[in-house]
Amino acid sequence: MAMDMGRDPAAARGCAAAVVFLLSGAVLLASFLGTGEMETFPGLRENRAPLAAGLLTVAVTAAVGGLLLAGRRSYGGRAAVALLGAVTALRLWTLAPMLHCWDHDSVGRNADGSYSCHDRS
Repeated sequence: MAMDMGRDPAAARGCAAAVVFLLSGAVLLASFLGTGEMETFPGLRENRAPLAAGLLTVAVTAAVGGLLLAGRRSYGGRAAVALLGAVTALRLWTLAPMLHCWDHDSVGRNADGSYSCHDRS
């Protein structure tokens, strides 16, 4: 009896879910990297908070899609969503103070850690 390893739909869904979770993690990382300079050094920087918020939305949507692919009973899928949820909460905590500058083209980080909005034009 030879097993046909190429025809298991659950394995295919699991592999697809793993790829989607990795994609979600990569998009979350890009969200952090896009505003890293803004969050680290004081001074006036280009406002990339809207871009980071958009990437965060894509990452959350991908994580939900990965969970749907993995299935309700997948402990690996639940663990991946929990990890991505924790990283998303951290990202929201670091991104929220600068979102009030959504309509401005520059953000200045003050010495006390707050953000001020500026238009360079």
